[in-house]
Amino acid sequence: MRESNEVVKSSKGDQWEFSMSLPTTLEEAIELYTKEGALFLLNSGLKVKKQGIARDGFRQGKSREEVEKLVEDYRPGGGSSRSKKDRALDLIMDKANDLSLNPELKREVQDFF
Repeated sequence: MRESNEVVKSSKGDQWEFSMSLPTTLEEAIELYTKEGALFLLNSGLKVKKQGIARDGFRQGKSREEVEKLVEDYRPGGGSSRSKKDRALDLIMDKANDLSLNPELKREVQDFF
C-alpha cells in the first residue's frame, strides 16, 4: 500500500488534509476490493481519464471522430507526444495543494525549474 497526504476543498473555500492509502499492485487491489470491485474502480478511473482526453480534444477544436480516436488510442504510460516539461507541469498542478501546504517542497520544485 502507498500512503499519501491529500487535501480536499469545498466550493466555500474550506480545506482539509487527510492520509489515504492506495494499493500498489493489482493483487493488493483484488485482495481489498475483490475482482469485481477492482474492475469497477479501474473502469471508474479510466472513464474519468477518457472523459478528460475527450474534453481536451474538443477544446482543441477536434472533430468527434478525432476525439474518439484519441480516446480509443489512450494507453496509460504509453508514449506521449507531449514534452517532458508539459507532463511535469501536469504533475505539479495535480499536487498544487501539497505544494501550497509545504513551503520547503515548493522551494525545491521552484529551484528545479
